[in-house]
Amino acid sequence: MNNIRTIYLYIVCFITLGMVVSGIASVVNNIASYYYPDSYVFFENKYDDYVYDYSEEEENEIEKENFKNERIKNAIVSGAVIIIGGIMYKYHWKIIERERNK
Repeated sequence: MNNIRTIYLYIVCFITLGMVVSGIASVVNNIASYYYPDSYVFFENKYDDYVYDYSEEEENEIEKENFKNERIKNAIVSGAVIIIGGIMYKYHWKIIERERNK
């Protein structure tokens, strides 16, 4: 039974370490995209009945601002993944070390 528990602990540590690594990569990607955004072409929705009173320049500014806000939100979510994964990793790794030192 102890062997199954050890395997479980190592699997959880591996998964949570993967969460931390992917969270870090996502944060870096979001920061890079925030400062160096990709250029996208936005198309008007031909099914949209609402008439907007924005000039083309204002629409571009709104789209850029929305894109930056989305990147900030994604970076915050990625930061939460790093924190949660890190805490879970540290907790399970301490259990492994405690059992190894017995």
